[in-house]
Amino acid sequence: MFMGGLSSRLPRTFRGRLFVVLVVVGLVLVTFTGWSCLRPVLALNEVEQALARNDPAKACELLNRFSNRWPDNEKALLVWAQALRRTDDCSQAEWFLTEYERRAGKTPASELEWSLLGVQQGDFAGQEESLRAIVDRNSSDAANILEALAKGYNVAFRYTDALAALGRLIESHPDHVPALILRGTILDHQRQADAAEKSLRRAVELAPASAEVNAALATVLNHHGRTREAIQYFERALQSNSFDSALLVELARAHVDDDDLPSAERRLDELLAINPEHAVGLVERGRIDIRRGQFDRAEPFLARAVVVAPWKREAHHLRLMVLRRLGKNEASAACAARIADLQNEDGLGGKLRIRARDSSRDVATRWELWLWSQRNGQIDEGIAWLTEILRADPKDPQVHAAFADYFERAGQPRRAALHRDATSTAPGASND
Repeated sequence: MFMGGLSSRLPRTFRGRLFVVLVVVGLVLVTFTGWSCLRPVLALNEVEQALARNDPAKACELLNRFSNRWPDNEKALLVWAQALRRTDDCSQAEWFLTEYERRAGKTPASELEWSLLGVQQGDFAGQEESLRAIVDRNSSDAANILEALAKGYNVAFRYTDALAALGRLIESHPDHVPALILRGTILDHQRQADAAEKSLRRAVELAPASAEVNAALATVLNHHGRTREAIQYFERALQSNSFDSALLVELARAHVDDDDLPSAERRLDELLAINPEHAVGLVERGRIDIRRGQFDRAEPFLARAVVVAPWKREAHHLRLMVLRRLGKNEASAACAARIADLQNEDGLGGKLRIRARDSSRDVATRWELWLWSQRNGQIDEGIAWLTEILRADPKDPQVHAAFADYFERAGQPRRAALHRDATSTAPGASND
């Protein structure tokens, strides 16, 4: 009533201008509101494009920015889980996946992601064949499944299966950088140096700034005596990942091979400033002082290394040499006794592996190898033996219990609970 009375008293020209202004303001408000709603969609689409380009590290970088602006976006939680899994940060991936399902409930996408999170860690949970069937149907998820399967086969030391999955993946996606890296790493492990280098150089062409790519190629080059070229690629990798412990150790070793002890020492001191208990770093730091004839300086590094990693054979051997040079007879005798114990362990491990090789379904021997691996700091090998037992007997309660403990320590309580549930429902389990 008031506006109608007011507008009737305004000049007609002014009323026309006012109408135009109101229309423009309305359009601006609608556009702004629509753009505000569209911005997170576009930002998340950029993240998903990075994943589609097989660049999960870039996706994680974009998600960090995204979460600062839109921390409550539900879909982003699932994308976070996918990106983190593909960078092998499995504990964080589990957290985001759990949080997504807490908010959105279980969805087909989250259930598949949960399967892939287990599979790529070698925890196939009886899902290997169903996932391969999805791949055979040429599903849109086929590439992600093949990547996870290949990683899982690698964890389980099933290298033939891993290379087959990677071959199929690279055939359909020739520029799949993570697949090229893993294939190169496995080929190098199998002493196929030329094929390994070819795969990794292709990956470097596709992702020249990637720390993972440059580090993988550098490691292979250094293994085969191309030290100076390896150092260049290690340095490139450190430009984007300056605090990576494994990188710093490998670069220090390359500097030692290149007879550049000051550079090696500097890199190892950087590492030990970040992580004073890094066993390999301590051994390598002690080795430098030994090469300089500074045995009194080497001994504290090696003494700390054998405390941090009592199974570390090289640390004990180097320390024994140092102790004898320093005339510390009592400590030398104790060190020699420990080396004898480890030599007995090596003999036992060799016999167990021969027995396992000769009997593909000898579960008891594989369990002994898991126990041996735990005692000797070879957890990666131990996990491979556990996966073999579950292939033979998917309900083995002691293996499920071992996996539960392993995943609990790895910061994956939900996966640990899955194995504890399998233990409690296994035949013969107590219901008390």
